[in-house]
Amino acid sequence: MIQDVYEPLEKYQNEFREAFARNASQEFERLVRASGVDAAANAETNRQLRNRHEELESSRSSRSNWRLLGFLAWVLILGGAAAVVWPFIPEDLFSPDFWHDFVKPLKPYWYLVSGGGAAVAYLTFIFFLRVVLRNLRSLREKIGRLEDEIERLQQEAWNQMAPLNALYDWDIAPRIIQRTVPRLEFDPYLTRGRLDELYTQFGWDDSFNEDKSVLAAQSGVINGNPFVFGRFLSMHWGSTTYHGYKEISWTERVRDSKGNWYTVTRHETLHATVTKPSPVYAESSCLIYGNDAAPNLTFTHKPTGIAGKDGLWAKMKKKHEFKKLKKFSENLDDASQYTMMSNHDFEVLFHADDRNDEIEFRLLFTPLAQTQMLKLLEDTQVGYGDDFTFLKQHKINALFPEHLQGFPLDTNPKQFYDSDLERARQNFQQRLEQFFKVTYFSLAPLLAIPLYQQIRTHENIYRDVLSKRSCFWEHESLANYCGEAKFAHHQCVTRNILKTHVSGESQGTTSLAVTAHGYRTVKHVEYVSKWGGDGRCHEVPVEWLEYLPVERTSELLIAEQEPPPVTPENDAPYGSPDRWRDLIGRVGQFATPVGVRRSILAFFRK
Repeated sequence: MIQDVYEPLEKYQNEFREAFARNASQEFERLVRASGVDAAANAETNRQLRNRHEELESSRSSRSNWRLLGFLAWVLILGGAAAVVWPFIPEDLFSPDFWHDFVKPLKPYWYLVSGGGAAVAYLTFIFFLRVVLRNLRSLREKIGRLEDEIERLQQEAWNQMAPLNALYDWDIAPRIIQRTVPRLEFDPYLTRGRLDELYTQFGWDDSFNEDKSVLAAQSGVINGNPFVFGRFLSMHWGSTTYHGYKEISWTERVRDSKGNWYTVTRHETLHATVTKPSPVYAESSCLIYGNDAAPNLTFTHKPTGIAGKDGLWAKMKKKHEFKKLKKFSENLDDASQYTMMSNHDFEVLFHADDRNDEIEFRLLFTPLAQTQMLKLLEDTQVGYGDDFTFLKQHKINALFPEHLQGFPLDTNPKQFYDSDLERARQNFQQRLEQFFKVTYFSLAPLLAIPLYQQIRTHENIYRDVLSKRSCFWEHESLANYCGEAKFAHHQCVTRNILKTHVSGESQGTTSLAVTAHGYRTVKHVEYVSKWGGDGRCHEVPVEWLEYLPVERTSELLIAEQEPPPVTPENDAPYGSPDRWRDLIGRVGQFATPVGVRRSILAFFRK
């Protein structure tokens, strides 16, 4: 029987972190066995590669030293040549003072200096030809051989690792998380059925996505209750300040200290600015979760900035916040029904003073839930502490953890590609452990509420199989993965918000219309009046850009293929190329594959 996770912080610290690291290590070794990579041969190839890189750096350093020596040799050669021609320089080339003070006293020694210069120039030239050039030529040949050998060894190392690199798949991280925390289940991709469930059962309003493009999505369930991680690209109007300059000059009559008048020319650079609207693009991530518990309750938690902090200032701020909440609780004149609970630390740190239903809030935040939530908020060593915004709107819960912002939320297998098996092992382990920590502590505030794991909807228990077709979240993710440039209007100079809709379905494929929304620019000049030091008003030109919308719609074909389960009997990795061979052969007759993301393959029509 799957155990619930009521103490997320302790479970991660004492069990899950170590178990995930062990499972990730075992998964990597499983992939290595399945790939048949010869670890010893790859280690030897990379050892030789490192040695050749060291030799190359040493040779390049020696070449730099010999080039410097060659430069100094030419300085001596040119100096000697100058000494040779010194006696033949006409006297009128020197100024009289320089001639009498420096040149004339040396005249008796001119031929001695000339002879010495000739000897120095000759010997240095011989040294340059026989030593410097010979060593430079030898080093050039050696560096060329080393570069060729490094390229050969690098290609050999990549060829040795190619079978393993081909086995990485998009579902590695979710699969290991599910093995570590069985209460969490992940979907191969976000389906229409999962999204419809959020719409119909939990009241999700998808207007949230209207002005955004989905960059990545990962869905799953906690005891049958759906959650969706999403990373989005959005645009809002900001402003750009443009600068213009104009040079002016004028003459003035001024009097010096002796009372004499004279004319001077003054110069001034006039500076003007204009501020105009411009599009600003930003990426953000969030977690959406649906649960029937406390269906009428709404509240907001935002980071207070005082959780997990000690010291006099933190204590004073907590005390101040407690007094404010107590006064707010005792105020019977407003419409709020807020009543402070006995756990004052929880009230101060969670600070959900906008809740609309005290009974349902207490039903949700039992003493156990309060204790576990407090531990998450105050922890600064194991997890991320109070870094999340938690919004509950009836049956929908939305979390915006700070540690999730900037994290790619993508399990692209290319991040594991490497030519060195040992380095790949370390990279695989580190990246997956980071992914687990970020994902787990994004879900931890939900896991800290026992009621969320005890309730499973009637529809979830008795429903028919959900639609397995991918939804527009995955479509937009796939389009963005293929690259904005493939869909952008030719005049677009900004990023693009890619939106998709299904235009048709046939033969196991889905036709998508991908519309790229961006902006072109038109240059304008605006003249701004500025007073100059000459007492006149001048028009300063300022160039600025107007952003006008452009869009382009392209057709994209996609086909889903849910991955087979990996069992001890069937150790075939998810990422096996054979998995897509039949599909590419069938669809590739009239379309060109352009990208695979998770279990969805994209094609452009030929």
